Amino acid sequence: MQLEIGSDGKSIVAVVVFEDKATSDAKGTIQGKVWPGIVSLEAGERLAELTHEASAMLETQQHLNPDLDIDAAIANILWKEARRYRVSVTVSATDTGEGARADLFKGFDVKAPGDVKRRRAETIHIPDLRIWMEVFAQRTIQHLNAVHVHV
Repeated sequence: MQLEIGSDGKSIVAVVVFEDKATSDAKGTIQGKVWPGIVSLEAGERLAELTHEASAMLETQQHLNPDLDIDAAIANILWKEARRYRVSVTVSATDTGEGARADLFKGFDVKAPGDVKRRRAETIHIPDLRIWMEVFAQRTIQHLNAVHVHV
C-alpha cells in the first residue's frame, strides 16, 4: 500500500493498493486472484484489513507531520474514490503486445469503477524470470554482507 499525501502535507488524498504478481499465467492470476481481491475491497468486505494497514502507515506519517489528521485520513480512505489500485504482473513474450496486454486487464473498469485515476495496470517481461530473481537475490545478499547488514 501507498498513501498519497495532499499538497498541504496534512491530508491523505488516496490509498493505493498494490497487487504485484510474478507468475507464468498472467491472465489466470489476474482473473483468479487479483480481481476477487479488488471486488472484495470495493464491496467493503475487507475494510477492517485496509483500515488496520492504513492506520499503521498513518501513524508513521504522523511522526513526520504532527498536523496530520488520522481520523479524517481514515474516513477519506473508506470513501471508494480515495481507494486506488495498481496491478502489476509479469508476462510471457506472447503477452507483450499492446492488444494482449489490454486483454489481460479487460474488466478492470468494472472491478474498480469510477475515474480512470483509480486504476493503474502494468506489465513487465523478464525472460527466465526465476533465474533473474535468483541472481538478483544473490547480488542483494552480497551487497548487504559488504555493508555489514546480516541477512
